[in-house]
Amino acid sequence: MLFGLLVFGGLKDPQKFSYGERLLLKIVGPISKVTSFVGLGFRKFWEHYIFLVHVKEENEKLRRKILSLEAELVSAKEAQLENERLKKLLEVAEHFQEAHPVAARVIGRPLGSWQGVIIIDRGLNDNILPEMPVLAYTEEGQGAVVGQVVAVEKHYAKVLFLTDPSFAVDALIQRSRERGLLRGQGRELCLLDYISAEADIRENDLVITSGLDALFPKGLLLGKVVHIYPGRSKGLFRVVEVRPAVDFTKIEEVLVLLKVRLR
Repeated sequence: MLFGLLVFGGLKDPQKFSYGERLLLKIVGPISKVTSFVGLGFRKFWEHYIFLVHVKEENEKLRRKILSLEAELVSAKEAQLENERLKKLLEVAEHFQEAHPVAARVIGRPLGSWQGVIIIDRGLNDNILPEMPVLAYTEEGQGAVVGQVVAVEKHYAKVLFLTDPSFAVDALIQRSRERGLLRGQGRELCLLDYISAEADIRENDLVITSGLDALFPKGLLLGKVVHIYPGRSKGLFRVVEVRPAVDFTKIEEVLVLLKVRLR
Protein backbone atom coordinates (compact mmCIF):
# COMPACT_ATOMS: atom_id res chain seq x y z
CA MET A 1 0.00 0.00 0.00
CA LEU A 2 2.78 2.31 0.97
CA PHE A 3 4.74 1.28 -2.15
CA GLY A 4 1.74 2.15 -4.31
CA LEU A 5 1.40 5.53 -2.69
CA LEU A 6 5.09 6.23 -3.23
CA VAL A 7 4.90 5.28 -6.86
CA PHE A 8 1.58 6.67 -7.92
CA GLY A 9 0.91 9.07 -5.08
CA GLY A 10 0.70 12.66 -6.00
CA LEU A 11 0.05 11.85 -9.66
CA LYS A 12 -1.59 15.01 -10.83
CA ASP A 13 -0.07 15.57 -14.29
CA PRO A 14 0.03 12.49 -16.52
CA GLN A 15 2.70 14.16 -18.64
CA LYS A 16 5.16 14.24 -15.74
CA PHE A 17 6.79 11.57 -13.58
CA SER A 18 5.62 11.48 -9.96
CA TYR A 19 8.05 11.44 -7.09
CA GLY A 20 7.46 7.71 -6.61
CA GLU A 21 8.02 6.94 -10.30
CA ARG A 22 11.29 8.82 -10.32
CA LEU A 23 12.41 6.99 -7.17
CA LEU A 24 11.46 3.63 -8.63
CA LEU A 25 13.26 4.34 -11.90
CA LYS A 26 16.40 5.27 -10.01
CA ILE A 27 16.34 1.93 -8.21
CA VAL A 28 15.00 -0.42 -10.90
CA GLY A 29 16.16 1.35 -14.10
CA PRO A 30 19.87 0.45 -13.94
CA ILE A 31 19.03 -3.16 -13.12
CA SER A 32 16.59 -3.32 -16.01
CA LYS A 33 19.19 -1.82 -18.36
CA VAL A 34 21.81 -4.34 -17.30
CA THR A 35 19.35 -7.22 -17.59
CA SER A 36 18.17 -6.01 -20.98
CA PHE A 37 21.75 -5.50 -22.16
CA VAL A 38 22.81 -8.96 -20.98
CA GLY A 39 19.78 -10.57 -22.61
CA LEU A 40 20.42 -8.71 -25.85
CA GLY A 41 24.11 -9.54 -25.73
CA PHE A 42 23.45 -13.22 -25.14
CA ARG A 43 20.97 -13.28 -27.99
CA LYS A 44 23.45 -11.60 -30.32
CA PHE A 45 26.20 -13.96 -29.18
CA TRP A 46 23.99 -16.98 -29.83
CA GLU A 47 22.98 -15.66 -33.25
CA HIS A 48 26.63 -15.00 -34.04
CA TYR A 49 27.58 -18.51 -32.91
CA ILE A 50 24.87 -20.07 -35.05
CA PHE A 51 26.04 -17.93 -37.98
CA LEU A 52 29.64 -19.07 -37.52
CA VAL A 53 28.55 -22.70 -37.36
CA HIS A 54 26.74 -22.29 -40.67
CA VAL A 55 29.72 -20.48 -42.18
CA LYS A 56 32.04 -23.28 -41.09
CA GLU A 57 29.73 -25.89 -42.59
CA GLU A 58 29.53 -23.95 -45.85
CA ASN A 59 33.31 -23.53 -45.93
CA GLU A 60 33.78 -27.26 -45.42
CA LYS A 61 31.34 -27.99 -48.24
CA LEU A 62 33.18 -25.55 -50.49
CA ARG A 63 36.54 -27.07 -49.56
CA ARG A 64 35.31 -30.57 -50.44
CA LYS A 65 33.84 -29.27 -53.67
CA ILE A 66 37.12 -27.57 -54.60
CA LEU A 67 39.08 -30.75 -53.85
CA SER A 68 36.64 -32.75 -55.98
CA LEU A 69 36.94 -30.27 -58.86
CA GLU A 70 40.73 -30.27 -58.59
CA ALA A 71 40.76 -34.07 -58.71
CA GLU A 72 38.51 -34.03 -61.78
CA LEU A 73 40.78 -31.44 -63.40
CA VAL A 74 43.88 -33.54 -62.74
CA SER A 75 42.14 -36.63 -64.10
CA ALA A 76 40.99 -34.77 -67.21
CA LYS A 77 44.50 -33.40 -67.77
CA GLU A 78 46.02 -36.87 -67.43
CA ALA A 79 43.49 -38.25 -69.91
CA GLN A 80 44.33 -35.45 -72.34
CA LEU A 81 48.08 -36.08 -72.05
CA GLU A 82 47.60 -39.82 -72.48
CA ASN A 83 45.46 -39.27 -75.57
CA GLU A 84 48.15 -37.04 -77.05
CA ARG A 85 50.84 -39.65 -76.40
CA LEU A 86 48.71 -42.46 -77.82
CA LYS A 87 47.96 -40.38 -80.90
CA LYS A 88 51.70 -39.94 -81.51
CA LEU A 89 52.30 -43.63 -80.89
CA LEU A 90 49.60 -44.57 -83.39
CA GLU A 91 51.28 -42.33 -85.95
CA VAL A 92 54.43 -44.40 -85.44
CA ALA A 93 52.41 -47.63 -85.68
CA GLU A 94 51.18 -46.63 -89.16
CA HIS A 95 54.74 -47.09 -90.45
CA PHE A 96 54.83 -50.70 -89.21
CA GLN A 97 51.43 -52.05 -90.22
CA GLU A 98 52.98 -55.19 -91.75
CA ALA A 99 54.51 -55.99 -88.36
CA HIS A 100 51.08 -55.87 -86.67
CA PRO A 101 52.13 -53.48 -83.87
CA VAL A 102 50.41 -53.79 -80.50
CA ALA A 103 50.22 -50.77 -78.20
CA ALA A 104 50.82 -51.40 -74.50
CA ARG A 105 50.98 -49.39 -71.30
CA VAL A 106 53.91 -49.53 -68.94
CA ILE A 107 52.51 -50.74 -65.62
CA GLY A 108 55.64 -51.59 -63.69
CA ARG A 109 59.30 -50.87 -63.27
CA PRO A 110 60.83 -53.21 -60.66
CA LEU A 111 62.56 -51.48 -57.77
CA GLY A 112 65.98 -52.59 -56.61
CA SER A 113 66.68 -54.43 -59.86
CA TRP A 114 70.01 -53.89 -61.58
CA GLN A 115 68.39 -54.70 -64.91
CA GLY A 116 66.77 -52.05 -67.06
CA VAL A 117 63.32 -53.58 -67.44
CA ILE A 118 59.67 -52.59 -67.53
CA ILE A 119 56.41 -54.54 -67.29
CA ILE A 120 53.69 -53.92 -69.89
CA ASP A 121 49.99 -54.79 -69.82
CA ARG A 122 50.03 -57.08 -72.87
CA GLY A 123 51.06 -60.71 -73.07
CA LEU A 124 50.38 -64.13 -74.57
CA ASN A 125 46.69 -63.34 -75.04
CA ASP A 126 47.79 -60.51 -77.36
CA ASN A 127 50.16 -62.81 -79.33
CA ILE A 128 53.25 -61.30 -77.72
CA LEU A 129 56.28 -63.62 -77.48
CA PRO A 130 59.88 -63.36 -76.26
CA GLU A 131 62.43 -61.61 -78.53
CA MET A 132 59.84 -59.34 -80.11
CA PRO A 133 61.07 -55.73 -80.63
CA VAL A 134 59.61 -52.93 -78.55
CA LEU A 135 59.46 -49.31 -79.75
CA ALA A 136 58.53 -45.95 -78.30
CA TYR A 137 57.72 -42.53 -79.70
CA THR A 138 60.51 -39.95 -79.71
CA GLU A 139 60.39 -36.16 -79.84
CA GLU A 140 61.84 -36.37 -83.36
CA GLY A 141 58.50 -37.80 -84.42
CA GLN A 142 59.61 -41.36 -85.12
CA GLY A 143 59.69 -44.68 -83.37
CA ALA A 144 62.89 -45.78 -81.66
CA VAL A 145 63.99 -49.07 -80.12
CA VAL A 146 63.29 -49.51 -76.42
CA GLY A 147 64.49 -53.12 -76.30
CA GLN A 148 62.86 -56.50 -76.64
CA VAL A 149 60.43 -58.79 -74.86
CA VAL A 150 62.22 -61.31 -72.62
CA ALA A 151 59.41 -62.92 -70.59
CA VAL A 152 55.66 -63.31 -71.11
CA GLU A 153 52.54 -64.21 -69.12
CA LYS A 154 48.92 -64.28 -70.29
CA HIS A 155 48.30 -60.58 -69.71
CA TYR A 156 51.77 -59.18 -69.08
CA ALA A 157 55.25 -59.07 -70.54
CA LYS A 158 58.70 -58.03 -69.40
CA VAL A 159 60.73 -55.78 -71.67
CA LEU A 160 64.53 -55.52 -71.48
CA PHE A 161 66.06 -52.13 -72.32
CA LEU A 162 68.74 -51.88 -74.98
CA THR A 163 71.00 -50.35 -72.30
CA ASP A 164 71.11 -53.68 -70.41
CA PRO A 165 74.47 -55.52 -70.64
CA SER A 166 72.73 -58.64 -71.95
CA PHE A 167 71.19 -56.76 -74.89
CA ALA A 168 72.80 -56.62 -78.36
CA VAL A 169 71.54 -55.70 -81.83
CA ASP A 170 73.16 -55.59 -85.27
CA ALA A 171 73.45 -51.91 -86.24
CA LEU A 172 74.38 -49.49 -89.02
CA ILE A 173 75.66 -45.93 -89.15
CA GLN A 174 72.85 -44.46 -91.27
CA ARG A 175 75.02 -41.93 -93.10
CA SER A 176 78.03 -44.07 -94.03
CA ARG A 177 76.44 -47.57 -93.73
CA GLU A 178 79.26 -48.75 -91.47
CA ARG A 179 78.17 -51.86 -89.59
CA GLY A 180 78.69 -52.74 -85.92
CA LEU A 181 77.11 -54.40 -82.89
CA LEU A 182 75.29 -52.16 -80.43
CA ARG A 183 75.54 -53.44 -76.85
CA GLY A 184 74.18 -52.17 -73.55
CA GLN A 185 76.50 -51.21 -70.71
CA GLY A 186 74.07 -51.08 -67.82
CA ARG A 187 74.01 -47.29 -67.89
CA GLU A 188 72.68 -44.49 -70.09
CA LEU A 189 75.14 -45.01 -72.98
CA CYS A 190 75.63 -48.02 -75.26
CA LEU A 191 78.77 -49.21 -77.04
CA LEU A 192 78.97 -49.72 -80.79
CA ASP A 193 81.46 -52.56 -81.18
CA TYR A 194 83.44 -53.84 -84.18
CA ILE A 195 83.83 -50.44 -85.83
CA SER A 196 87.21 -50.36 -87.53
CA ALA A 197 89.66 -47.56 -86.82
CA GLU A 198 89.38 -46.47 -90.48
CA ALA A 199 85.59 -46.46 -90.52
CA ASP A 200 83.76 -43.32 -91.66
CA ILE A 201 81.99 -42.35 -88.46
CA ARG A 202 81.33 -39.00 -86.84
CA GLU A 203 79.73 -37.63 -83.73
CA ASN A 204 75.96 -37.06 -84.11
CA ASP A 205 75.69 -39.83 -86.72
CA LEU A 206 72.41 -41.71 -86.35
CA VAL A 207 72.59 -45.41 -85.57
CA ILE A 208 69.85 -47.72 -86.90
CA THR A 209 69.09 -51.43 -86.96
CA SER A 210 70.64 -53.32 -89.88
CA GLY A 211 67.96 -56.01 -90.12
CA LEU A 212 70.67 -58.69 -90.29
CA ASP A 213 70.01 -60.34 -86.93
CA ALA A 214 66.62 -61.79 -87.91
CA LEU A 215 65.04 -60.11 -84.87
CA PHE A 216 64.79 -56.38 -85.56
CA PRO A 217 63.51 -55.03 -88.88
CA LYS A 218 65.88 -52.80 -90.80
CA GLY A 219 65.91 -49.05 -90.26
CA LEU A 220 64.70 -48.69 -86.68
CA LEU A 221 66.30 -45.79 -84.82
CA LEU A 222 68.66 -46.86 -82.03
CA GLY A 223 70.43 -43.67 -81.07
CA LYS A 224 73.11 -41.13 -81.88
CA VAL A 225 76.91 -41.27 -81.73
CA VAL A 226 78.10 -39.05 -78.88
CA HIS A 227 81.77 -39.97 -78.49
CA ILE A 228 84.47 -41.66 -80.58
CA TYR A 229 87.64 -42.64 -78.74
CA PRO A 230 90.77 -42.01 -80.82
CA GLY A 231 93.01 -44.78 -82.08
CA ARG A 232 92.67 -48.53 -81.83
CA SER A 233 91.43 -48.75 -78.26
CA LYS A 234 90.24 -52.33 -78.79
CA GLY A 235 92.71 -53.96 -81.14
CA LEU A 236 91.60 -53.21 -84.68
CA PHE A 237 88.47 -51.41 -83.59
CA ARG A 238 87.45 -48.06 -82.21
CA VAL A 239 85.40 -47.55 -79.09
CA VAL A 240 82.22 -45.67 -80.02
CA GLU A 241 79.59 -44.55 -77.52
CA VAL A 242 75.96 -44.15 -78.54
CA ARG A 243 73.18 -42.40 -76.66
CA PRO A 244 69.81 -44.19 -77.11
CA ALA A 245 67.08 -42.17 -78.80
CA VAL A 246 64.56 -43.15 -76.12
CA ASP A 247 64.39 -41.45 -72.73
CA PHE A 248 63.85 -44.54 -70.57
CA THR A 249 62.82 -42.50 -67.54
CA LYS A 250 59.72 -41.17 -69.33
CA ILE A 251 58.33 -44.23 -71.10
CA GLU A 252 54.61 -44.69 -70.45
CA GLU A 253 53.39 -46.45 -73.61
CA VAL A 254 55.19 -48.68 -76.12
CA LEU A 255 54.62 -50.60 -79.36
CA VAL A 256 55.42 -54.29 -79.68
CA LEU A 257 56.10 -55.54 -83.22
CA LEU A 258 54.64 -59.03 -83.66
CA LYS A 259 55.86 -60.15 -87.08
CA VAL A 260 59.45 -59.20 -87.69
CA ARG A 261 61.44 -62.38 -88.34
CA LEU A 262 63.00 -62.68 -91.76
CA ARG A 263 61.35 -65.18 -94.09
